[in-house]
Amino acid sequence: MKKKKKKIKRKYMSEFGLHTFSSYVEICYPLDLKSLTFEHDYHIYMINLIPKLSFNKLSLKVFEDYVSIDVNIKTEESSRSVNIPFTLAPNVNHKELNISIDRPSKTLTMLNNEGDGAEIRVLSLLQFARIWLDTEILYIGQSYGKKGERKAIDRLISHNTLQKIQSDFVFDPPERDLAITFFEFTPRLMASFDGITKEFEKNDKEDLIHFNNIMGNEPLKLSKPMISITEAALINYFKPPYNQKFRDNFPRLSHGSYKQYYDLDYNALTVELDPDAIRTNFFSENQKYNTFKAIKYTLHSEEHRRSMFDFFTKDNSEVN
Repeated sequence: MKKKKKKIKRKYMSEFGLHTFSSYVEICYPLDLKSLTFEHDYHIYMINLIPKLSFNKLSLKVFEDYVSIDVNIKTEESSRSVNIPFTLAPNVNHKELNISIDRPSKTLTMLNNEGDGAEIRVLSLLQFARIWLDTEILYIGQSYGKKGERKAIDRLISHNTLQKIQSDFVFDPPERDLAITFFEFTPRLMASFDGITKEFEKNDKEDLIHFNNIMGNEPLKLSKPMISITEAALINYFKPPYNQKFRDNFPRLSHGSYKQYYDLDYNALTVELDPDAIRTNFFSENQKYNTFKAIKYTLHSEEHRRSMFDFFTKDNSEVN
């Protein structure tokens, strides 16, 4: 027997949501954490498994205006290499440089006779090649403090979960490396206005109050609630094995860390990553990220609140 769905009106004519997107991304090895300096404020991070990378020392070729070397890319299933030509700097005669590769074959050092130059990590150099690394997500975390003074790198330098993961993966799997991905997120306000239906739960006066509340508290700057709700959405979407909180209970009004968006009566949330910036394919055991499809959540049950994106649902539609 067919039943009629309960008619759900749009709550407001003016509905709003939060959109956060990764404006800057960087990836590194855990061993590099203490020596790194970042230009951006990274508050969200992922602990990842990536293919094992190494320089092929025998492939190194040095020319006056550039250097080329092969990078080996290994997983349990496959092994391949890619040749990468690059320059240390313009107007440098590379044949006059002292070039060496460390024992693990992960760092290439290029120095002139005065000792000036650079150390190049294999993971950083690979980003200049058109190679996308399959990057498994093991853990997602954040660090913000009260006013953004605490950065992700501060948290990771003495991070119990990172230490546990490093311990778990010392020998297994042997053809993978651990890496850390850092994200800086930027917020945007999403809005939708329904001038067609003209049937809403709230009247025009209540809609105007809602509109003014949102405009007076626009999420156009970095904040602890914005970081918290973004982290929670990413955890719930990917469900990384080393995360427990938010895996199966997001979104929730009872979560105080992002309650602000319920107080302002937001309708929805979308989160967008830019893995192409570091040439990675993010995935977990539960989910693979699609660059062309943002992570989307409604902050309320669809049985009680119509999504701000839903303009086409037919009221009183029949279901079995």
